[in-house]
Amino acid sequence: MNKQRRQHIKKNIDALEAIKSNLECILSEEEDYFNNMPENLQGSMRGEDSEEAIDVLSEMIDIIDECIDGLSDII
Repeated sequence: MNKQRRQHIKKNIDALEAIKSNLECILSEEEDYFNNMPENLQGSMRGEDSEEAIDVLSEMIDIIDECIDGLSDII
């Protein structure tokens, strides 16, 4: 792989890291929201939606980590 393509991949890695950081902030806010929710609301539809959002955000962050690792391996 030539230098130019490695630089393009590095820019994409940087972009993925920025997206990951943003998602981690959103995840932290959602976790705080859920944890500060009264227990009777945690079991409600609103609480379930929040838990689902937490699960999906966590999974997406893991996937982005895998992408970053894979791209880093080839540069």
